[in-house]
Amino acid sequence: MKTLKYMMTALLLILVSTACTGQDKSITVNELPAPAQEMIKKHFSNEKITIVLKDKDGLRVSYDVMFNNGTKVEFNSKGEWAEIDTKPQAVPQALVPSAITDYAKKNYPDARIVQIEHDKRGYEINLSNGLEIRFNNQFKVTEIDD
Repeated sequence: MKTLKYMMTALLLILVSTACTGQDKSITVNELPAPAQEMIKKHFSNEKITIVLKDKDGLRVSYDVMFNNGTKVEFNSKGEWAEIDTKPQAVPQALVPSAITDYAKKNYPDARIVQIEHDKRGYEINLSNGLEIRFNNQFKVTEIDD
């Protein structure tokens, strides 16, 4: 009986620790923070949303919105975009800082920005030609990977 009790306790601990490490929950667009809803309406109104997920990982909350054309947008807890992946289409130009757009057009005129990420360190873009370019928050190139 004691062995069964210990096994049940161990199983319960495993389930609780697994549940606390990250949970994706399907939600509606209306449950997104207001800035995320506004960005979707403004830049992706012609696309059909296939799923909206709220991801809780400890104290960190983020949201993933996936569209039927393959586009995916990740938002932070405030509803600010953190990553936009539109491969193979171009990321809407209005969402890309002009300094990054200008750099890409000048140096890679035949390529499109198909993915962009933003975090506290800066930006990273992926171009349709396969290049990955990192910028700091002052929009200076810090790394180019092919």
